[in-house]
Amino acid sequence: MLTAATGAAKGHAKDLENYLKARVKLIADGTAAIAADLLEGEITEEDAKFAFDEIRESEKTAVLAVEATSLAAAQDAINAALAVAAKALSTATGIAVP
Repeated sequence: MLTAATGAAKGHAKDLENYLKARVKLIADGTAAIAADLLEGEITEEDAKFAFDEIRESEKTAVLAVEATSLAAAQDAINAALAVAAKALSTATGIAVP
């Protein structure tokens, strides 16, 4: 059951990795732009703090996406384990388990 559950969840792991890589790149690029603008005198310290707060705020939706992916992975893993258990019960007892 553990093998089936782990296998079912692995597809989500790759999706999550790709999503997080993209988010980290956006955060890094945005932070670098803020730093460059501040160092070049194009924005004030207050502007920089505001811009970084905007990045932080926008990432709150990313947390929700990660949460949804994690829940989907868990559901797939549980369903795979239940399928193995149902087959084992059916094989052992001869009764049909949906």
